[in-house]
Amino acid sequence: MKTGKELKVTKHKNYNVSFGSINNKHSKAAYINISTWAEPLEENVVSYNRVIKDINKKIKQSLYNAFDNAFETEILKDRTIVDLDIRESGIKYGKRSFMNCEITLFMNSETPINTEPMKEKIDKIISMVVNSIFETNKIFKFHKKKN
Repeated sequence: MKTGKELKVTKHKNYNVSFGSINNKHSKAAYINISTWAEPLEENVVSYNRVIKDINKKIKQSLYNAFDNAFETEILKDRTIVDLDIRESGIKYGKRSFMNCEITLFMNSETPINTEPMKEKIDKIISMVVNSIFETNKIFKFHKKKN
């Protein structure tokens, strides 16, 4: 029997965003899923491998900094997992490539994600990742759909 909960976030126009938990009643972990289509802005990028690693590192660093400042009592910053998935071999100028970013957050205590304080905290994390990392990226433009 599935006891998890997933909620969709619609305020980011170029991204499909959802967050949830595996077990809503005894939740010790939450996930955030951000998916989008990435289109390169320049033709002459030498290594997309390096660009993808830089984006991944920026996400991890900004999460670590945010948890250090505001969320240290609830989210275990040392146990946060970031899985950024974009196939560098298929990236070409003028073509959109699918990108998926899943962030797993582990909590100090059991906290249901459908409570207002938890929804607000997760929404702040999502907005931080989307606005400060994806929207400021100078290599890719992101779109909600492939075409």
